[in-house]
Amino acid sequence: MPSTIHQNKEAIVVDWRTKEGAHIVKELSRRSDVLVENFAKGILEKSGLGHHDLCRENPGLVYVSITGFGHTGPLCERTAFDIIAQATGGIMWAQGSPGHPPGVFFADLVSGAYAAIGAISALWQRAATGMGQHVDISMQDVMYFHNFWAFADRANGPERDEVTSRLGRTLESFLTDQEHPLPFWNSYRARDGYIVIVALTDEQWNRFMTVIGKPELIRDARFNNLVARVRNADEGVAIISAWISERTTDEVERLLIEMRIPCGKVKDFGELFTDPQLRERGMFQTAPHPKLGPIESCGFPVKMSGADLGVVSACPDLGQDTATVLKELLGYDDGKIAELRERKAIL
Repeated sequence: MPSTIHQNKEAIVVDWRTKEGAHIVKELSRRSDVLVENFAKGILEKSGLGHHDLCRENPGLVYVSITGFGHTGPLCERTAFDIIAQATGGIMWAQGSPGHPPGVFFADLVSGAYAAIGAISALWQRAATGMGQHVDISMQDVMYFHNFWAFADRANGPERDEVTSRLGRTLESFLTDQEHPLPFWNSYRARDGYIVIVALTDEQWNRFMTVIGKPELIRDARFNNLVARVRNADEGVAIISAWISERTTDEVERLLIEMRIPCGKVKDFGELFTDPQLRERGMFQTAPHPKLGPIESCGFPVKMSGADLGVVSACPDLGQDTATVLKELLGYDDGKIAELRERKAIL
């Protein structure tokens, strides 16, 4: 795992719990624009490395904290991990899998992205004010922010019963009911795998029925409008499943694309690694590692016309760049670095 992430970075190891290590962090923060930390609230303050401590010496510092529940509120003292953020942010329940661990570390990864957005926003504000600030990211906040059905249900509270009565299902389970999926928003089993299909509009649905050889269903009272298709979802899914089960995913995809019906194969890891779209977009990158040789890793998803954001160096070993960074940024000589290593303040 460590060899596949943290590309294009330098790695230093400093034990900030030691007096010497805390001093190094303070010196580095004086020369930095942004500091990012994800310790529980109050931990870094014990070593004089909290937001107020470091910003007192560098008022322009953007200090970014990522924690489970943020630095305010009744739960701010609690520690958390990805699965806890997904649970408390309602994502696991909304996904219909409250009794199973999530398959993707969504909270960790997306919270990091919002930390980057916060840091950029704070740097932009600093350009006008000259002052840095504390960017406080709560993983639970981020998960709730992405829990569309939660705040949609809250906003539609007064009409909730009416919506449920008309659709025959609650709004929050509209697209996520695994027991009763919708015929126009579903993953179907083909002969050699799965394919997801979206025929949400009447036009898409009509073309879909034509493709599967059931044009008579276009005017069928069970399927001739969205509400009818929701109420008769099980019948619709059964009809479509029978047609898809006799064909390969390639065949289904080709027929649907020809009729401009949104679809996509459910790809396993092997198919992902040979995906021509991902390859064309530069999402497969290779960089040299000093010990492991060429390492293939993931490219950066943000593409910019005026900058090359490709991978130029693989994940460094822990402490690989400690001496170089301390020499170049802080002016430490070999003797001082050797002394700090002897004291186990750095690696």
